[in-house]
Amino acid sequence: MEAVRRKRGLFGWIFLLLFIGFNMLMLWVADAGMGASDKLPGLSTNVFSLGVDLGAAIGVAAFVVCWVVGFLLLGLLAYLTRGRKVIEPAP
Repeated sequence: MEAVRRKRGLFGWIFLLLFIGFNMLMLWVADAGMGASDKLPGLSTNVFSLGVDLGAAIGVAAFVVCWVVGFLLLGLLAYLTRGRKVIEPAP
C-alpha cells in the first residue's frame, strides 16, 4: 500500500507555527481573563454593577470574535500552504 505525505515548505511551517502559537496565546489570555473575573463585584441592582457586567459581556464577545477570526484565517493559511502530495511506495 502506498503512503501519501505532504511535505511543508518554509511558508507552510511559518503559518502552521503562527496558527499553533496564536491558539496557545488565546488559551493563555482566556485563562488569565477567567482568573481576573473573580475580582469583579457580584451582581447588584445599582447602575455601576450593571455597567461592569455589560462591559464584561462586550469584552468577552469581542475576545471570542477575535479568536474565531484568527483561528479561521490562520487555519486556512496553514491548510493552503501544505506541500504537494508525495506518494511513497510501500516497502
